[in-house]
Amino acid sequence: MPSTLMIHSTKPERRVKPGFNWAALLFGSLWAFSEGLVRRGGRLVAVDCLVGVLWSIGYPATMLAGSAVFIAKNVVVARSGGTWLQQHLAAQGYRVIS
Repeated sequence: MPSTLMIHSTKPERRVKPGFNWAALLFGSLWAFSEGLVRRGGRLVAVDCLVGVLWSIGYPATMLAGSAVFIAKNVVVARSGGTWLQQHLAAQGYRVIS
């Protein structure tokens, strides 16, 4: 799948890959912070903290629920991350070059 080139008048150009992102699937919150999505990254860390609380309770049902929430969060980030990044860059003044 081709990537989208985004340019800015003073900042370096960025390529954004639309669609599923494997790095976002594996690293979730860290991926969001590394791409500059600080607010979304903070929300994702809050979900990670909730998962940690569920895991720390120690019952198999809560650990299973925590694992399901963690996997679902990372899948959502992997599927939507490119769109989030493109919106974030557009808000900073980047424009898409076709």
